[in-house]
Amino acid sequence: ISDNNDDLFVFSFDMKKIRFRTEKSEEKLNYLNENEIIRLNNVLEKEKAKKEVYNSFRNSLLIKLMLYGGLRISEALNVKLCDFEEVDDEILKISIIGKGGKEQFAFIKKEEVDDELEYFKENIQDSDYIMQTSTGKHLNRSNAFLIVNNIYAKALISKKGLHLLRHTLAMRLTAKGTNLVVIQKILRHANLNTTTIYAKATNDTIKAALLNN
Repeated sequence: ISDNNDDLFVFSFDMKKIRFRTEKSEEKLNYLNENEIIRLNNVLEKEKAKKEVYNSFRNSLLIKLMLYGGLRISEALNVKLCDFEEVDDEILKISIIGKGGKEQFAFIKKEEVDDELEYFKENIQDSDYIMQTSTGKHLNRSNAFLIVNNIYAKALISKKGLHLLRHTLAMRLTAKGTNLVVIQKILRHANLNTTTIYAKATNDTIKAALLNN
């Protein structure tokens, strides 16, 4: 396309090179469905029953802290026994160092991790990191990634990754109609806009279900 501007300048445009800005598509959230959660928990229980060793209980607690407590992997890897405190007979408060190095508190149902914590109370000191390797080294993110993905595979779950466990908690809460502000507090998001992606994802899920009905 050529356009003469008062015979002074001629501008040429190649339409093939012009890209129109479109709204950025939302990244599809990766999370576990209810059947996958059941299979995952079954594998964790079988691993603990089959060989009552440190690693089985460590792996179970690592996954449950993210799945039921909404901890980030960096937070879950740094928990100690002394970080857990009973709020009442049903809820535990977990002291963690969150994003930006700030002390924060996460909460989890006592029944979800009671078995694991009882094991660690008998085997380590209150000030010890729970997430240790068999040689006593602090478990790192790369090792945790491999461990958790291996457990997914045993549960016949094709999905991979650590953060999907935190996504799963958020999606379950959203599906149950939990107020977004409450979910924001549970996940410790600084901005409510970060939390709203779960509401949108749930609406998309509902739409897809209706269209496929």
